Amino acid sequence: MLKNGVFRRLWCTQTLSSVGDEIRNWAILFWVFAEADQAVFYRTALLFAQMLPVFIMAPLAGTWVDRRKPKKVLQATLVIRAAMSFVLAGLIWMEQVPLLLVMLAFTCTVQQFFQPAISKLTVTAVDNEDYGTASSSVKTVDTLISLAGPAIGAFVYQWWGASTSLIVDGFCFIAGSLFILSLKVSPAPLAAPSDSGPATSFWVDVLEGFRYIFASALTKRLFIMLAVMGACTGAINLLNIYFVVKELHLDQNYLAWASTAGGIGMFAGALGLNLLGTKFKNYVRINIWGAAVMTLGLLLLTLSFGSWSMLLSRVIIGIGISLLSITLSTLLMTYVPENLLGRVGSVFEGGPLATNMLSYLFFGWLYVYTGARLIFGISTILFFMAFLLALSLQSVLSPARRVRAEQQEFISPSQ
Repeated sequence: MLKNGVFRRLWCTQTLSSVGDEIRNWAILFWVFAEADQAVFYRTALLFAQMLPVFIMAPLAGTWVDRRKPKKVLQATLVIRAAMSFVLAGLIWMEQVPLLLVMLAFTCTVQQFFQPAISKLTVTAVDNEDYGTASSSVKTVDTLISLAGPAIGAFVYQWWGASTSLIVDGFCFIAGSLFILSLKVSPAPLAAPSDSGPATSFWVDVLEGFRYIFASALTKRLFIMLAVMGACTGAINLLNIYFVVKELHLDQNYLAWASTAGGIGMFAGALGLNLLGTKFKNYVRINIWGAAVMTLGLLLLTLSFGSWSMLLSRVIIGIGISLLSITLSTLLMTYVPENLLGRVGSVFEGGPLATNMLSYLFFGWLYVYTGARLIFGISTILFFMAFLLALSLQSVLSPARRVRAEQQEFISPSQ
């Protein structure tokens, strides 16, 4: 895929953005714990500053991207994020924690425009049959960066401090913007404004993204699967420490090993699909395999009574997460009309995060009465149902093509 010059530039931009995000997030986290008197309070505030923009802005950002040229939006997000990194560096130097959190929330808000814009540019730069390979290429590097993120962030922070780390973060975004400065892509179709005025048309477009998701048999199933994955991974992240220490009676070091095993599985799944994606073009079938692998991993985790089975289950779950994430994004790029891709993709990005956070609340309450193992069993049942839903994708694939054409005809005149 990197032989494609346009995709190579987008890939480099995505990679630099991911590296910059890791440096920024870890630098601020380390600094808050080291400097803030109310570390627990500010850690919670830090989480809200990073998460709330996803819930509030993601659907709006996707609609905004659909109505404008994605290259200009992408360029603007990178430049603004670079400038904000320098502002955050100054606020750390002045030890202004509350204002830092406000500016961080603004940075994360701007960040919501990045993924819809780069996704639309990827669709224009890559042939339909290469969507999966492109997605797996990005996922492989993102997973590797996520695994190395704590080490990268700690290294930069320890050597140069928090302020300089954020300056490095800013230069990552500047470098990313330079890669797309001379990017030449065919213009993407824009959402046409309605006669009722720009403001009304914008909100109509926002609602149109939700309407499209639940009107299409394909996207509706994909959204439910992604939501189930968010809930199940939320259960694992929340209850991992209790399961390992209190129910398996293992040393706390196994918590880190479990997270590492999950990361290795995600990397292996993304890398394998990247290498074999050119041979296996049926991403609906790969999606079914991903759901089956995820179900198997959750079942093994539920039945684990020792360290090796627990670690193996985390590897399997990681593989399943990568297979599902890549195939879901590939199917979206393939079947969602390009002029709706931004807003639909943004809803898909926020949905799993919402179920992830809700699962923290629900499973946290349920754990008191049931324990972690039973909750993992519930997650297994949920994902088995998602597997059955994945099987049904084969029957709706051809109708999905007709739905796409019909809704394209319906949406165009309505806008």
